[in-house]
Amino acid sequence: MGISYLREYRGQVSGLRNPHLWIIIVLFVFLTISHFTHGVFSMPAALGLSRYSLERLLYLLLVLYAGWTLGIIGGATLWLSSAVAMLLRTFLISPDFRDAFLESLACLVIGALAITLIAAYHQNKRQQEKLEKTMKDVDLARQNYEELFTNASDAIWVHNLEGNITLVNKACEKLSGYPVSELPGKNVREFLTPETLSIARQVKDKLLRGETMEHRYEQRLIKKDGSEAIMQLTTRLIVSDGKPQAFQNLARDITEERKLRDNLQFYLRQVLQAQEEERKRLARELHDDASQQILLLTHGIDNIAYEAERYSPQELRSELGKLYELSQQTYQNVKHYAQALRPSILDDLGLVAAIKWLAEEIHKLSGIEIQVKADSIPLLPPETQLVLFRIVQESLNNVHRHSGASEASITVECQGAEIRVTISDNGKGFELPRQLSEFAGQGKLGLTGMAERVRLIGGELEVSSQIGKGTKIIVKAPTKLYNQSNS
Repeated sequence: MGISYLREYRGQVSGLRNPHLWIIIVLFVFLTISHFTHGVFSMPAALGLSRYSLERLLYLLLVLYAGWTLGIIGGATLWLSSAVAMLLRTFLISPDFRDAFLESLACLVIGALAITLIAAYHQNKRQQEKLEKTMKDVDLARQNYEELFTNASDAIWVHNLEGNITLVNKACEKLSGYPVSELPGKNVREFLTPETLSIARQVKDKLLRGETMEHRYEQRLIKKDGSEAIMQLTTRLIVSDGKPQAFQNLARDITEERKLRDNLQFYLRQVLQAQEEERKRLARELHDDASQQILLLTHGIDNIAYEAERYSPQELRSELGKLYELSQQTYQNVKHYAQALRPSILDDLGLVAAIKWLAEEIHKLSGIEIQVKADSIPLLPPETQLVLFRIVQESLNNVHRHSGASEASITVECQGAEIRVTISDNGKGFELPRQLSEFAGQGKLGLTGMAERVRLIGGELEVSSQIGKGTKIIVKAPTKLYNQSNS
């Protein structure tokens, strides 16, 4: 309520400030005084008209002026005021009633028609301006839609009922491998295998029956280079005048996501299997080695305890020496198993010391010369330290088992807020896939595990290898926890 009153008040103030209003009021007052007087404001006759006829003509012109400048309300108000003035003089003063009445009536009729025409003109002008504004808005909306369509991150294309592509955006080029200029005119069947073509037909039939595709569905696409892409697709029917005209498709490339998911599932299955195998191995070694030694140690102690009187001091000393050596051997074996699971040196002395210990162990086992160069590094979060150690451990195991290398090197560098670990060897190398996610498919689960591990701490893994020239693995990780740096 208050806002409407304020707007009305502002409109009134704005109208009172209109100079045309005051000009019309002054001219009307002077003209009316002249029309009812005889001498003070008398006007000379002109154009063969009497003075009063000329004044009635001026009333008409003033009405036209008011209608043009003040609108239909201003023109109607002045028309009514002029009618009162002219008819009063006609009925009360004019000596020639008939002529005066006809002239007044003619002026009023012409004025009414003129105001109507002026109002129609202004209405038409407003409608034209409104139409022009609407057209501009429509054009702007069209431009925005075209820009949104063209630059959308998802691939969008339209094909007719026969499958011929009529419209595509830029993202279709990345999805299909074809330039945007080559896609219009192609048929979607060119991009589909018989199996995927069957899916497309099912979707088409469903949409033509009036059903809707409420959820995205997956479809495979054959790219220009012959490779296969996996799309997550939404399709809707375009209808005009109640008749189906075309299909609009919105697609997102999920090829890498699917590979990562499949590889991760495969990797997790392999990890679980490897864990079970490792548990079996540890159980077997503990049973065959440590438990047997502990059993022998127990039997030896029992024999000494129950038959001590039959041993001479020298024999007793000898038996106890054997038991001591057996206990030391058992202790070393158990310590070795514990070190293999998680070396205490990592917790006690840190990453660099643990890497040097690991290099010595691999050297003793394989004879491979391993050089370790390390900068002074800050205290790392336990998660980062463990991930880097496991990656170095897995890398050195690969060097020992698969590379055929005679030398290897490990470099640990700290660059600002990032730690960088490089493991390289002079082994036989291997052929790299296009994506790290394809390692699992090649059976290189260790490399897939490295990539997953380093990703969890916000780091990066780079692998480079050439046949006959060895392999290099570079790990980059933040010196702070990944979740802390993002919080």
